[in-house]
Amino acid sequence: MEATMTMTKKPSLIKSKLKAAGIHLGISSVIFCLLAYFIIFKWYPFPYFTADGGWQGIRIVALIDLVLGPLLTLIIFNHNKSRREIRFDLGTIALVQACVLAWGIYTVHDERPGAVIHWDGEFYTMPAKSFKEQGISLNELNRFSEERPPLIHAHRPTDVETLQEVLRLSTEENLAPFEQQHLYRSFKENRDDVFVHQLNIGKVVSYNEAMEKELDTFLAKSGNEGEDYIYMPLNARYHNVILIFSKEGNVKGTLNAPYKDR
Repeated sequence: MEATMTMTKKPSLIKSKLKAAGIHLGISSVIFCLLAYFIIFKWYPFPYFTADGGWQGIRIVALIDLVLGPLLTLIIFNHNKSRREIRFDLGTIALVQACVLAWGIYTVHDERPGAVIHWDGEFYTMPAKSFKEQGISLNELNRFSEERPPLIHAHRPTDVETLQEVLRLSTEENLAPFEQQHLYRSFKENRDDVFVHQLNIGKVVSYNEAMEKELDTFLAKSGNEGEDYIYMPLNARYHNVILIFSKEGNVKGTLNAPYKDR
């Protein structure tokens, strides 16, 4: 009789665990969709989602939100416990998940590209945390560009005093020149100085068949010729990108460059 009761209880317990974990997963999925919207469209807009860590960020959030929480519920939930014990268990799981998720969201948000800086012929992405560490508000950077994240030109100084300051900040504060706000200028107002470093796109794509096809597709859609655009390299964290500009300095498209070895 006892064996029969035990066998009937086990399937019931497993079924209740799966049901509780499924409900948890459903709630977590709604939260994840909301967070994914911000990561993909607000914090890491194309092409920065794949090039600068958005994909890595969304995986962190998915692991915490869609795996950790429901898995803990599946392991801990037991409908044979008292209601008080069940509420305590579920409350503890929710608290743990919320704390870890808050850390994940904070990290992903902090690592988002705060600005894209041109220096010496290349564009570099700078995470928001780099500006925060310097006490610079991202709102201050909006005056340099209407793009989001803003495109900024870091002016190469020629006077001795500014050069000494650049060197001091590089050695004492470990700040690369493109991280130094006193060098920042409007990108569009200085685009002639920037575009003098443009890539020879014909030569670049001749070494990469996939990139050449991507360029052909872009030009076919735009209805323009290759020489109607300016091509500049973007040095991002995970793989490099070629930004395609109009002569007026507006970003019209991108080409994927090879991934970095990391």
